[in-house]
Amino acid sequence: MKKRKKIAFDLDGVIIDKPPIIPKRLLEWLFCGGGKNGLHYRYPKTRLERTIRKISHYYLFRPPIKGNVEFIKKMAKDPSLEFYVISGRYSFLEKETKNWLEKNKISKFFTQIFLNLNDEQPHLYKEKILGNLKPDIFIDDDLLLVNFLTKKINNCKIFCFLSSGKIRTKTRVLKEGQLIKILEE
Repeated sequence: MKKRKKIAFDLDGVIIDKPPIIPKRLLEWLFCGGGKNGLHYRYPKTRLERTIRKISHYYLFRPPIKGNVEFIKKMAKDPSLEFYVISGRYSFLEKETKNWLEKNKISKFFTQIFLNLNDEQPHLYKEKILGNLKPDIFIDDDLLLVNFLTKKINNCKIFCFLSSGKIRTKTRVLKEGQLIKILEE
């Protein structure tokens, strides 16, 4: 029997779009902080901060990235593929995440959904899950995180997905609607 190809996706920015009225730079400022290697993600310490994040992750404020969702639904029919979600979302967003996946009727297409329920730094959490899961492909939209993972994870093609914009880097940047090309390589 042929080995099934494992493809793992981040949620936000790959499957779930950002809130439409909030600028991406503001979101990045709210969620990221400084670190020695540029990677550090803010964990909201106060109840107010967590409430704001919960509201910003409410399913009505987070539309699906339709092209990618349709791609997953279409490709899930292929018995040689397995799909996974690896999200750095913190534990207090578990309910909102599951609700979004159910409301958009997409959870059934994933073999397993990994959420950061121990509130680890998202890049370290993803490194650990990728190391254990050993997918063939992982797709994220955070360029710093992708560069970090590319140096840490072997035997996995790691791609950075951006719905718009051009970035010159050693990391391959994909545009919306081009996910199918990854599988053809």
